[in-house]
Amino acid sequence: MHRALLVVPRDDLSVAQYRRTRKMLEERGFQVQVAACRRDEIKLRDFSLLPDLELAQARGRDYDLVVFVAGRGNKELWQNPAAHQVARDALAASRVVGASGAAVPILAYAGILQGRCATGPISLATLLGARGVKYTAGPVALDDGIVTLRKSEFYSSFAQQLLKQVSQRASRLTAG
Repeated sequence: MHRALLVVPRDDLSVAQYRRTRKMLEERGFQVQVAACRRDEIKLRDFSLLPDLELAQARGRDYDLVVFVAGRGNKELWQNPAAHQVARDALAASRVVGASGAAVPILAYAGILQGRCATGPISLATLLGARGVKYTAGPVALDDGIVTLRKSEFYSSFAQQLLKQVSQRASRLTAG
């Protein structure tokens, strides 16, 4: 069984994208856990969520897939050392890392997008470029196990690419 970690901001989470991502993964047999800066309940309008663990306790290598879920509240995580460590740890262990929308700069600040192709909201192109990212305005970008999404309207392509990358990496591990 594959394991996935969804990293969410405490405020202004894209609830629709969180729900869609979690449902897609669980329908495909993934064991899903959620991490946030604190483990207390996240309450947003008509939605609440109790994270499974604090971000500082999460280890990216323990999951096949780590996804930083969209939402403007991700600005709190852009320069968060624990978020950076989860991303770096996952990539160092050849796990798949995904980020969408305002979560993409977390990966840039973590240093894992340096010299790599990535996408994200056009409003963040300058910020990403300043962090050494080869920005592309395409809907979804893939660079060596890192999948990024520009806008939620392209979510299906993003989800397909995440699943494809996990499958390919799992095949390599069992073959090697």
